[in-house]
Amino acid sequence: MVSFVDWNGLTAGQAERWRALYARYGTRVQQSPAYAEALHRAGERLLVAVGRDTIVLFAVNATTLQTVCNDVPILSAESPESTESTEAAQAGPAEPAGCKQLFAVLAGARRVTGLSVYAPLVAAEYAGVPERPQGEGFRAWPRPPNSVVDWSLEGADLWPRALGRGTSQLARKRRLVERDGLVLDSGRSGAAAARDMLAVDGNSWKAARGQSMRQRGTQSEVYGGLVRDGLLTVTFLRDGGRPVAFRLDGRVKDRLTCLKWSYDEAYRRYSPGLYLLTVGLTRQWSGVGIRTVDLFGGPDALKDLLYSARTRRADLWYGSPELGAERAAERRRLDALTSRAWKAGRGIRHAYG
Repeated sequence: MVSFVDWNGLTAGQAERWRALYARYGTRVQQSPAYAEALHRAGERLLVAVGRDTIVLFAVNATTLQTVCNDVPILSAESPESTESTEAAQAGPAEPAGCKQLFAVLAGARRVTGLSVYAPLVAAEYAGVPERPQGEGFRAWPRPPNSVVDWSLEGADLWPRALGRGTSQLARKRRLVERDGLVLDSGRSGAAAARDMLAVDGNSWKAARGQSMRQRGTQSEVYGGLVRDGLLTVTFLRDGGRPVAFRLDGRVKDRLTCLKWSYDEAYRRYSPGLYLLTVGLTRQWSGVGIRTVDLFGGPDALKDLLYSARTRRADLWYGSPELGAERAAERRRLDALTSRAWKAGRGIRHAYG
């Protein structure tokens, strides 16, 4: 039996059940009650599907319920207690975690609220299972794959892999960072870290193209709040005391997710993302029990240098066929733009005008 509860209507018992499930089975920070709290504080309206061993979190708008967590949108007792190996990531599971429960929840949410239900960027295997809803209201379409790094060698193979796939410019960029005295400042949280992160993001190419955290809905409030509270950490590259680049991390058990990285456009010549995702990752996260580094997003030129596996993803839609067609077309247009830039060897910035 699954209940659908507005965030403000969660009982103490339901909240405790969520905390217990996340402590045992959680693999992504977006599955956590703390992440939901950050969304709520930022002004998002939330609906929670609560079962005895199941949680699914939705963001709500006038027409649609949207699952909050990518890849594995359900927190379930069927979820693996540790992250997938690279071999599993390449092959994909025969049936994703919590599959039957997830589709029962999607159908129930549609029935209870009357809204369409959208689950973006989930493991592609969900789209092909027999348990999915039947009829014209359900559709699925492919999305760009997610890039992950097998961390079984503690990052020792990361820089050699990048050099093998890239050019001599990579070594030159690393020497330039170290020659000019830019230094790593790792694992920061709190108000100052949140402020520095948003300052860098505001000076990045993303801000110039309307894609910074402050320009994308509630992202700055959500991520800033989670950094202030210590659930996420930020690793900076600093020039003296000045933050000039950052990488935003969320660790859950043995899985590290690099949620975002960006840099001050004035420091573009250093390719700061390359340094943060090679030297920075290896220095900070070797020898601390990480098995998988999730680069959290579709392919790009930097991820091409680093990934060891790519996992297929899809969007699921259950509801209004007209709205579903519009959403699919919108997502496909965006994916076509980013894919065109990537395949042309240009930065993703070029997909945004």
